Amino acid sequence: MRKFSHMENLLFERYTPNKNPKKLMVGIHGWKGNRFSFKPIAISLNIPDAEWIFPQAPYPIKGNEDENSWSYEISPGIWERREPKVLMDKFIENQVLKYYSSLDVYFVGFSQGALMCYEYVLHCSTPWGAVFPIAGFMTNPDDKNIYRFHPNQKNTPIIIGHGKEDDVVEFKSSELAYNHLKRKGAQVELLSYSGRHKIGISFLRKIKSTITLMSSKS
Repeated sequence: MRKFSHMENLLFERYTPNKNPKKLMVGIHGWKGNRFSFKPIAISLNIPDAEWIFPQAPYPIKGNEDENSWSYEISPGIWERREPKVLMDKFIENQVLKYYSSLDVYFVGFSQGALMCYEYVLHCSTPWGAVFPIAGFMTNPDDKNIYRFHPNQKNTPIIIGHGKEDDVVEFKSSELAYNHLKRKGAQVELLSYSGRHKIGISFLRKIKSTITLMSSKS
């Protein structure tokens, strides 16, 4: 797995089904995904007045650029965390906040993409419309001394979804993430759905209804 320079940019794709979109959805794929992985979800959700952008993880797995990771193992049990943050921060600055007000931006992250939501998206100083981590996990969720979000994200809705029968990332991982964020005062919900390591239809409906309701209030 090759390392990337801090000066490089993330690859990404845009999907703009609506003219003059008023909001941006950021779809962050999971392990072994790429910048095309989230497009079927975007089409299925069909959120009015929304444009989508799909960043691609920077580290090809075994040299296969169709399968990528958001981190790599530096040594046994030690994973690179600074480099992905630099790349994600740069992506958000150049491809997201240049075009949209932060409160009109919504993040949906699946599996390792949910980890990116916990580790990087919620640490940004600009509050988001909402963040939806799905079937993911948080590093060291039992460490009560770690803050998992920037103070400016305190009122950002964080809605976690997870399949009850997930056999890849246990449902307990989202429970631990929820408990940590709740302790720290975040506006967080945890919703379960029937299914394994996937995005449940009921949770897709929750994403759409949440965004539609928030948009109607703005």
